Amino acid sequence: MKCLKYLFLSFAALAFVACDPDDEPEDPFGNHGVDPPAQQELKLAPAHDTAFEAGGVRFNMIYVPAGTFTMGATTNVASGVYDPDADILEQPPHTVQLSAFLIAELEVPQFLYYAVMGFNPSTVSDLTLPVHDVSFTRAQQFVDTLSKMTGFRFRLPTEAEWEYAARGAGRADSNYYFAGSNSIDSVAWSSHNSETIHQSGLLMPNALGLYDMSGNVMEWCTDWYGSYTSNPQVNPQGPEMPSNINIQKRVVRGGSFRQSPYYLRNTCRQFYYSSKESDDIGIRIVISVK
Repeated sequence: MKCLKYLFLSFAALAFVACDPDDEPEDPFGNHGVDPPAQQELKLAPAHDTAFEAGGVRFNMIYVPAGTFTMGATTNVASGVYDPDADILEQPPHTVQLSAFLIAELEVPQFLYYAVMGFNPSTVSDLTLPVHDVSFTRAQQFVDTLSKMTGFRFRLPTEAEWEYAARGAGRADSNYYFAGSNSIDSVAWSSHNSETIHQSGLLMPNALGLYDMSGNVMEWCTDWYGSYTSNPQVNPQGPEMPSNINIQKRVVRGGSFRQSPYYLRNTCRQFYYSSKESDDIGIRIVISVK
C-alpha cells in the first residue's frame, strides 16, 4: 500500500500509514510549525522537495525546476504538441518560460483544510479525501491563512505553472495526453473508472511525482480565463480581469472523476465564476522558491 504522504501530527484519532523516513523531504522548520510572529515577512521556499507543517499536519511540496515549454495543443499533426482532441481554447500553442517553484504532491485533503480553516466545506465528509465544494474565493482564503500560519507565501498555481507541472516539467514525454501517461486509467479517476471522489495518491504519479493532476477533482488556478496568443511569455499571470462581469471567470484544470477523458487532458481548459462550488472542484497549492 502506498504510504500516505500527509502525516497526521495532531489528529491522533485518525489512522495513517507511516512513511519511510528516507522518503521524507527536508523539513525547513526549526520551530516544528509554530506560527511565526504576525510582523514576520512571508518567506519563499527552498529550491528542493520540502515538507511543511500547518496545524499539526505535514504535507509535501515537490520542486519544479525553471524551464521553457510549449503551452497548449493543436490538431496540426506536424506540431510538437499535436493532440487530435485539441479545441480552439487550447490554441495557438505558444512558448512559455517559467521560474522554479514548488507544487503540492497531492490535492489538498480535508484534514489539512480543516487544520488551517477550522471547518470542512466538503459534501463527502471524509478527512482523508481531497477537500471539495471550495469556491475560488475560499481557495484563496485557504492559501492566505496557510501562509500566515506557516510564515511561507503559499498561493494557487498559475495556469502555465499547472500545465508545465502536469506535463512533467521536461522530465517525461511532454506530449502525454494525461499527467503521466496516455493510459488514463493508470493515472486518473474519471467517468471511465469511478463514480466518486478518491483519496489522492492511489494511482500512478507523473514524472515529477505528482498525483491526480489529471482527474479526481478539478483544481483552481489564479488566472482569469482569456484566449491564448502566439506571443512568447515569461511567467504569465493570465489576462487582466474582464470588464464584463458576465465573463469574469477563473480557470480550473485537470478535470474530475465526473468527466470524460477529454476534460482530463493536460491542455484542456475549463473556467467558472469565482463563487462556483462543486463536489468535484478542489485545490492544489504552490509556492515560489528563493
